Amino acid sequence: MKRLSLLLILIAVLITVYLPWQGIAYASDIQPDISAPSAIVIEEKTGDVLWEKNPDEKRGIASTTKIMTALLVIELEALDTTVTVGDDVLSAGRYGIKLSVGERMSINDLLYALMLNSANDAAVVVAGHVGGSVEKFLDVMNMKALEIGAENTNYANPHGLTDGSHYSTARDLALIARYAMQNKDFARVVATKEWKLTRADPKKPAVVENRNKLLWSYPGATGIKTGYTDSAGNCLVSSAKRGDISIITVILGVRSQEAVFRESKALLDYGFSLYSTKKLISEGTTYGKVKMKYGQTVHLVAASDVKAAVRDSVDTKVIVKRKSVVRYPVKKGMVLGRVAIVQSGRTVATSDLVAGEAVKKPAFSQIMRFYINQFLGSIFKIRQAGSASNHLWGENHLSIA
Repeated sequence: MKRLSLLLILIAVLITVYLPWQGIAYASDIQPDISAPSAIVIEEKTGDVLWEKNPDEKRGIASTTKIMTALLVIELEALDTTVTVGDDVLSAGRYGIKLSVGERMSINDLLYALMLNSANDAAVVVAGHVGGSVEKFLDVMNMKALEIGAENTNYANPHGLTDGSHYSTARDLALIARYAMQNKDFARVVATKEWKLTRADPKKPAVVENRNKLLWSYPGATGIKTGYTDSAGNCLVSSAKRGDISIITVILGVRSQEAVFRESKALLDYGFSLYSTKKLISEGTTYGKVKMKYGQTVHLVAASDVKAAVRDSVDTKVIVKRKSVVRYPVKKGMVLGRVAIVQSGRTVATSDLVAGEAVKKPAFSQIMRFYINQFLGSIFKIRQAGSASNHLWGENHLSIA
């Protein structure tokens, strides 16, 4: 009876302790539920792909096209340049900020109109100005895409209106976005919620507001571009940063605007859920040692605690760099090197390495003793080598006999 009671108690304890964990799914185990036909999530600094769905499917990309347009304008033209609107603006259609032939506007203002308002007329104006013509600018866009590694992309216009030969993929757009966000001017523009244009005609639109709603609703959102056409559906390239982790997501072909923002939030959440903050370097931990000229040893210890976000499923490497020459005297705490923790090529944590102990310059008698020991040690090694050689010769001689 007692045994039965003990067994029942043990079962009850196991049920209490074990079963509650069975229903827990860690964040990284919860896969995103995304209706978008094509999507991808990457970490910006490393380019690591964190999740994907049909990422190489060629699709219409609507106004996410303007990421490349803006990038090239920033790389190839001074932002304070004033542009006179030419006749080619008439090909842009009715959507934009109502630019008229002969109107003058700075490149900087045109960029804000392009990326916040998604103005097609601004796209045509900057393309014609920077490229010499829109057609020549398209050649530059396609060459830049290949340079970045976006091999499944073809631009047929600078704004994204429907064209059968105008397409990209979620993966390519992630590559392009990652490249573009490294440009400080580009990152500044796409993170701006609202901008006032300088215009001569007070009757024309002067304030442009960013169409990326995530800038208002998602903590840490940093950009970058919305897009929509009937054929491409709702498209969104989004980015956000938390701590030292930056996530980029691409969603293509969603049927409703509400869904494209909701699903982008879900993908950003998923990306961040894969990282956790840990103490990667502990103050006082030894990461190697330095041998001084006269035989003393100095231990290299971390100068500080360092915490950083890392992916649990990815191996980390410890890289130690130390001074090639350390001269006497050595003071305790003197910086002698640096330790870095690297994950997927991304340096996630660093700390100075300092001397764990002080070392004085040895006295003359200590230096002489060091050289005598070195000399005696070399003689001992020579004798050992000779003895080993004779021993081997003896074995060979016997084996031959």
